[in-house]
Order: sequence, then structure tokens, then C-alpha cells
Amino acid sequence: MLLNRIRASQDSTNVCADIEGFDFKSYTERDIAEIRRLWLEFGVLRFRATHISDQEQVRFSRHFGDFVIHPKQLQEGGHPTHPEILVISNEMKDGKPSGALGNSEATWHTDTWFYERPPAGAILRAIKVPPTGGDTYFLSTYKAYESLPAALKTVVDGRQIFFQNVFDKTGKLRLGHSEPKSADFREWSGIVHPLVRTHGETGRKALYLGGTIEGAWIVGMPLDESGDLLSELWAHVTEKSEVFVQTWQVGDIMMWDNRCTMHRRDAFDPTFIRVMYRTTTSGERPV
Repeated sequence: MLLNRIRASQDSTNVCADIEGFDFKSYTERDIAEIRRLWLEFGVLRFRATHISDQEQVRFSRHFGDFVIHPKQLQEGGHPTHPEILVISNEMKDGKPSGALGNSEATWHTDTWFYERPPAGAILRAIKVPPTGGDTYFLSTYKAYESLPAALKTVVDGRQIFFQNVFDKTGKLRLGHSEPKSADFREWSGIVHPLVRTHGETGRKALYLGGTIEGAWIVGMPLDESGDLLSELWAHVTEKSEVFVQTWQVGDIMMWDNRCTMHRRDAFDPTFIRVMYRTTTSGERPV
């Protein structure tokens, strides 16, 4: 049976499991259940050299929840035939971007943290990769929370964090928003989430810092104290956590749990083309 061959390889880490024995073209419900079990255990899964079709990626992704349309899909990142797929690419066609995010660095974040219901999962497949650069890094926000000093855990437990959703990380207005009238971002449109969220399936606690200190506020704290605490938490997460680095090969798939991980991407030489296809699945409101 296929199920007997699906396992995490010996190269797996505390952040990511390499999956062996899964056939994207022929699998059963039990096989999907085993993938889900490993996904929930590790947070990040890697499938090497899959070479599957766009339709097969969509079919596989559907087992893990309803599809979420990423904001970039409504702009430059739409797929020509599969609306479920976000195209991440620096390739130009007819003088226009053929995908989203270009070739620049993407700093640490959880995906669309400014949504009321951020996505649960993402499945990213490599179509074209540059010879160097464009690596993707992952860390566990479970372990970031669990490794906090006891005194700091006491400070963050039960706290809420506000994220403005008017501007993106580059300072551009998000789709559907206009320039705010107030200079105080706490008065802008935004969302409030728990600073420590409890995973809806595993019950484990994870730090939830979103994607940037700018425009984030720990509710009820003076702004300067909030900023200091957020700086301390970000340093703890990004400087002390174990990090898994994915150096891409064509056909690789990375599947991560957005509820308990953060990720970032290296910049790469714009003279080389990098094309990735991503599907995103729906999640619960953080609690």
C-alpha cells in the first residue's frame, strides 16, 4: 500500500520533514490523512522533484481546505487557466509582469496576517529557478513560543496584537483602501489577533507576530512599550530559532502550515527567471 511508503526521511529537521513515497498521481484518503498528520507534526513538508501538472497541484491542495484568493491574484499574480493558483514570478511578458513579487527579498512573515481568517496552509511548486538566490527559509513559531523565557511568556500570554491593513510592507496602499486621515495607525482599518494563538487542530501555542513591527501594536500598551516588546519578540524569533533553508530545484513542492510557521525569501539576480505556482487553503480565525 502507498501508505506504508509515506514517511519523513532521516534528513528531516525540527522544522521541516522530507516526504518519501507519496505519489501525486495516485493516492488514497488514507495517504492524504498521513500527509496531514505529518504536516501537523512538523509544520513544513518538502516533496522533491514532483513534476506534476497544474491540475494535479490544484487537486492535491483541495484535500486541505477551501481555496483562498491571495491579494496578489487580483493584481499581477493570476494564473491564466487555474484561478486557484497564484503565480510568483519576475518574468515579463509584453512589457508587464507575468506574476507577483518580482525578484526582491521577502522578509519574515506569516501569510496575510492582516486577514480576519488568515490561511491555514500554502503549497508552493517550483516551475523555473535561478542558478543561485531565491532560497526560502522557514521557522517554527511553536518553538519560538516554547523557547521564550518564563517571564516573557507571562507578559505575552493573553495579549492581543493589532495589525493595520491599509498599507503593505512596501508602503503601497492595499487593494480597496485609501489614504488614512489620521497619523496614528491604531485608528486605521485593521484586525486584532491574539499575540499567542492556539492552533485549531493541534492545540499547541504559537507566537503570532504577523509580518512587520511597523503598523503593529500590542493592544492596551503604551506605543513605546509595545514597540520595545515587539522588537524583543522579533529578535527572539528570527535570531534564535532553528531555521530550515529550502534551496529550490525544479519540481520541488514546499507545503507549510501558516498557523505555526514563518518564512522569508532571498533576493536573486533579476536577469534570471524564477517562477513558482502557489495554492492557498483557508484557515480559522486565530484564538
